[in-house]
Amino acid sequence: MSLSKIVVSGRVVRPPEKRFTPNNNLAVTEFAIAVESPQRQEGPVESSVVKVVTWGELAERVALEIKKDDLVAVDGRLQMASYTSTDGQRKRDAEISAIAVENLTVAGGRPAGAASETDRPVAHVPAGEKPAQQSDDLDAIFASEDEIPF
Repeated sequence: MSLSKIVVSGRVVRPPEKRFTPNNNLAVTEFAIAVESPQRQEGPVESSVVKVVTWGELAERVALEIKKDDLVAVDGRLQMASYTSTDGQRKRDAEISAIAVENLTVAGGRPAGAASETDRPVAHVPAGEKPAQQSDDLDAIFASEDEIPF
């Protein structure tokens, strides 16, 4: 058994592009984010651009609500995409098939942590799943140091 799960956050560097599958007219939206890697030694922070693919209802919402330069968190499955480049070379790229995307930027470009109580980031929850609990619920879970919640 293997597991292919990834959760990353980064800035949107290529805005969402929506299209539809030819056979069943399912929405597909792709965008790219820059994910920063921690420094191993002195020097600049490394950044990698990762393609994110969303499907169905999530694809529709991402196309409407995610913009270039937004800070987003992406939860999904890491997969390898194969394609042939314009010069005929066979290539493979890593991409994320997203099951959830959360916009961490609120109006005005501020990170969600800096938002006032009236501002709220847009959360994307897959169909059939409940949204994550608020941080107050986590405080209640971890209130007792004697119990481990798992």
